[in-house]
Amino acid sequence: MATFEAQVSGLTSLTIDDSSSPTRAELNQFLTDGAKEIINSLPGHLLPLCASSNTFTSGSADTLVTGKILNVFRNDGDISQPCRKIPAKQKGRVSDPEDMAYATITDPVFFIDNNSLDVLPSGGSCSYSAVAYPSVSYTHESISVFPNEAEHLVVLYGAVKSIQNVLGGKSSNSDITTAVDAANTELDKIVTDINVPVAPDINTISYADVTAPSKAGIGGSVPTFTKPVVGLDFAQVNTHLDTNEDTELASTKIQQIQAQLSEYNANIQNEQAEFNKENAKYQANVQAEMAKHNSDLQVAIANGNKNMEKLVADNNSTIQKYSNELQSYQAQVSKLVQSAQGYINEVQSRLQVDTAQYSWYEKQQAKLQADYDKGLQALS
Repeated sequence: MATFEAQVSGLTSLTIDDSSSPTRAELNQFLTDGAKEIINSLPGHLLPLCASSNTFTSGSADTLVTGKILNVFRNDGDISQPCRKIPAKQKGRVSDPEDMAYATITDPVFFIDNNSLDVLPSGGSCSYSAVAYPSVSYTHESISVFPNEAEHLVVLYGAVKSIQNVLGGKSSNSDITTAVDAANTELDKIVTDINVPVAPDINTISYADVTAPSKAGIGGSVPTFTKPVVGLDFAQVNTHLDTNEDTELASTKIQQIQAQLSEYNANIQNEQAEFNKENAKYQANVQAEMAKHNSDLQVAIANGNKNMEKLVADNNSTIQKYSNELQSYQAQVSKLVQSAQGYINEVQSRLQVDTAQYSWYEKQQAKLQADYDKGLQALS
């Protein structure tokens, strides 16, 4: 016959040794507890199969280790007389010969008081049967002082408790806890060990910052044309003609007017010549000032472009440095996240295995528990 350890392993698929879960020491306890529970559930006709005899002298109480006392006897010198049970509070009365309940050698009594069993009358050889709870080892193949029909239930009990031990261990897998802690440690480093790059201040410039040359005062004052003033006395000539005055006098007046007209024309020509001279000078000044203005403007634009190019170069350098810092930060974060993900994958993998095993053990425990309950019920 196989040992109890082998039978439990066959029912649970567990390999049990001194460092397994459960250990052999724990299996011993499960088997012993199972035997005790089964005895406590046995019907009365099977209890004598679990009992052992104990002897003592009445008057010197014997210490009990169980409350399941089956039979108590006192020898009267010829035979062992059965003892009737009385409450401990009546032990004084049964010692009184005048009392109707007086205990005699042919009608002895026993009582249990303070965890001890005693018999009256005193001084006799006594014996009693008490149910014994065996200590069961994983190395045993059978249990002495135990009904054979209940022996397999001890193995079932040990198997159920062994699976419960495994299930309890699955609820607190130290490998999973370690992996979760490691993942959290890696993720915490993102905050504690890596500095987030600070965005730089980008310099700005515009053409508004470049002073353009002013166009005010270009060419000087604009030349003006002054019309000559000549007094032409045509009305006086007409008067002389209308009054038939001396035509000679009228002719003289006409000559005077013609002379004035000639002078007026000469003045206009002189004024025109002066205006043309000033206008030419003005146009020359305008051309010169405009050329200088255009030159200054080109210089200003060139300076502005140079400033813009320097600004772009400076900003590009700053931006490139910031970009490199960002890439380094992202690389460090990615590395830590990848490391944490590795631990998380390990957790998920272990959880899948544990979940599958937990489900199998849970179902197997239910089956074994049902077999145990059914077998225990069959004993009654």
